Amino acid sequence: MSGPEEETRGGEPLLVVRDLRTYAFTKAGVVRAVDGVSFCVWQGEAMGLVGESGCGKSMTCHSIIGLLPPQVKVVGGSIIFAGEDLLAKRPEAISAYRGKEIAMILQDPLMSLNPVFTVGNQVAEVFRLDKPKPTRRGVTEKVVEILTRVKIPAAERRLHSYPFEFSGGMRQRVVAAMAVARSPRLLIADEPTTALDVTIQDQFLRLLKEMQVESGMALLLVTHNLGIVAEVCDSVAIMYAGRIVESGSVARVFSQPAHPYTQGLMEAVPRIGAKKKRLYQIEGEPPDLCCLPSGCYFHPRCAYSRERCVREYPPMVEVDGGGEAACWLLVEEGLPHE
Repeated sequence: MSGPEEETRGGEPLLVVRDLRTYAFTKAGVVRAVDGVSFCVWQGEAMGLVGESGCGKSMTCHSIIGLLPPQVKVVGGSIIFAGEDLLAKRPEAISAYRGKEIAMILQDPLMSLNPVFTVGNQVAEVFRLDKPKPTRRGVTEKVVEILTRVKIPAAERRLHSYPFEFSGGMRQRVVAAMAVARSPRLLIADEPTTALDVTIQDQFLRLLKEMQVESGMALLLVTHNLGIVAEVCDSVAIMYAGRIVESGSVARVFSQPAHPYTQGLMEAVPRIGAKKKRLYQIEGEPPDLCCLPSGCYFHPRCAYSRERCVREYPPMVEVDGGGEAACWLLVEEGLPHE
């Protein structure tokens, strides 16, 4: 997001990601998983990061919190959190931010919980990092309090239960409790409802939004579900092939999508009462990040593609209603129409 957006909101954003480039170095070649991503998240704001699988959403989040596998490196850009450049800090300094300043909820709660330890023991580990070190009774009281906050029934009794004794929704609530236990300023939720059924998904999203509003923390929500974005988020950034192609308020992007890819995503959402024989789909597949096409990465699938789209990648330009999008049609003719 650019300067005008910052002036409209006032003050400095909590998180500023500028031209972030995170590449995976594999035997097959260099995978440009995140290729020049820029966005801002303000304190108290909920922002959605949306796109098809493999577009770089999760890698962007892991870059922010510093949890990348050895073969993946941040090769450029900056990540400014509360005025501090995280990429300029030593790994041990970044560790101090995790949990206390920036927390993360992963897709599958079973990957975040150890099956051989009780739920109470694992949540207590978060509080044992406090200084001065709390007493055992004090830790237990805090664990019961945070589990109650995330609406785990009979929290005091469930302290001694193991993860396998909880349902998927309850396990995700435990993970959420661990994430917000130390009152982080930014919570990153990486598709936290993927493993949940629709009813439990709605309950968890309401809980997540409730905690975000009550605490005033910022929320970066990664998802491919536009319905979730509409329900939870204030702003949204649309990713495609490692880059953000459109960003803005949820109200503007949903009512007036500017990029052809965003238009395609909106058209593919089923609508109650719509009389269509077949659901719309964007033709083709996302490109291989090892062998990206020339020009605009979306041009092989775009109905508006022209010669310039094949030659050059379009710049980000401001669109009516606020926000930005990267499309040559916006540069040359204004908002593309279906």
